[in-house]
Amino acid sequence: MDRRLLLFAKRPRAGRVKTRMTPPLSREQAVELYSAFLLDQLEFLAALSGEFGIELWTDGPWEPAAPFDRVVEGMPRFDQGEGDLGRRLHRAFARAFDGGAEQVVVIGADSPTLPPRHVHRAFDQLGGHDAVIAPADDGGYVLLGSRQLYPELFGGISWGGAAVFAETRSAARSASISLAAIEGWHDVDDVEGLRRLREELADEAATRRAPATRVVLDSLVGTVL
Repeated sequence: MDRRLLLFAKRPRAGRVKTRMTPPLSREQAVELYSAFLLDQLEFLAALSGEFGIELWTDGPWEPAAPFDRVVEGMPRFDQGEGDLGRRLHRAFARAFDGGAEQVVVIGADSPTLPPRHVHRAFDQLGGHDAVIAPADDGGYVLLGSRQLYPELFGGISWGGAAVFAETRSAARSASISLAAIEGWHDVDDVEGLRRLREELADEAATRRAPATRVVLDSLVGTVL
């Protein structure tokens, strides 16, 4: 079965990433932090490449840059294109299904400790449901998947707000799309989330999942943490 796992991410650029953390982070610290998130997610995907087709979707053409060169080598990379998040997700799902995918799951770069079990559980749920979703603590979601293209999941959603998860579930219900909700996880979008992440990374298993993030967080102790 052709199962695709997509990572939706921004390119690490000053003033474009982790803006809700600046201040207290400087723009340079925000880029360093997001770069660590992205590197850990790319390593995570690379480790799953024997099970799923992996794709990287970024907000513009990917430009070779250390320390990402090694991990993205051979990984299909695509430009998300224009439009709001819904249009860009629709574009990615459509391309994957047009390319022969039978199941597609997307995750983001803002959950660097998302456990592997969430991805496996999501694909398992697509064996019996049309779509699957994992909520985020802020009202959004950290994962979305489906077994065919459902435009209803991407249109009319208040992207960036606290009702994204609820509106997506409502859209699925209205379109008679069977949507399974699995265990949620958390995005790291503000300093409070950063402090929570540091506490989480005190656990050795979590550190193995996100080693680059742990290094950057340790460098912030005594300044913003």
